[in-house]
Amino acid sequence: MNIRKLLYIFVPALALVGVALFIEVLRYEPLFPKKKDQTTTKELTIPVSADDIMIGIKRAPKTIVAFEDFSCPSCRAQTEILDALIAKHPKVVKVVWKSLPVTQFPYPSEPVAKHALCAHRQNKFPEFKQLAFANSDNLSEKTLKMITETIPLDAKNLELCLSDAKTQSYIDTVKTLAILLNIQAVPTFFVDNKQIEPPQTVEGWEKVLNLLK
Repeated sequence: MNIRKLLYIFVPALALVGVALFIEVLRYEPLFPKKKDQTTTKELTIPVSADDIMIGIKRAPKTIVAFEDFSCPSCRAQTEILDALIAKHPKVVKVVWKSLPVTQFPYPSEPVAKHALCAHRQNKFPEFKQLAFANSDNLSEKTLKMITETIPLDAKNLELCLSDAKTQSYIDTVKTLAILLNIQAVPTFFVDNKQIEPPQTVEGWEKVLNLLK
């Protein structure tokens, strides 16, 4: 096989690899540019609004504030760990979920964030979360429609919620908060208004929250 034939084979393959790497860089590059005069995490108390999704009981004394994206594999893994943590300490730990849609490929994650908020308003967020993460690599409009029909969500109320300006306003507010907190990746977690490195096990979270005896 001569050099010309080899080039015909390998150049297209290398081009495809380059495109794939470019997409991955776009997906996981820092979310927001750093600013010299940015407010630091220590100076800002993270607000918890009535629109935030709460996982666990409200009176639980230990609070984890989570900024997550349904298209993020690490978010899916952490959610499973935190669900197990809450199941183990149901009266002690709660998670305040703030949807931060930053993914653009293969599908923008803002629509799924809006659907999650609307599912929450119909008291169906746990069911939605499970199906959304199960399809995290293919959150197209078709997939979202399948999820909302499977749960199911009331179609009329869903349509009204998705078109409600308050739904978009909530997403925009979380994005603004993420900039103020200098969040550079998802998932990002805060405990007592301090950003932490997320543990990879239930026991690791127990240590962070001082639950180990």
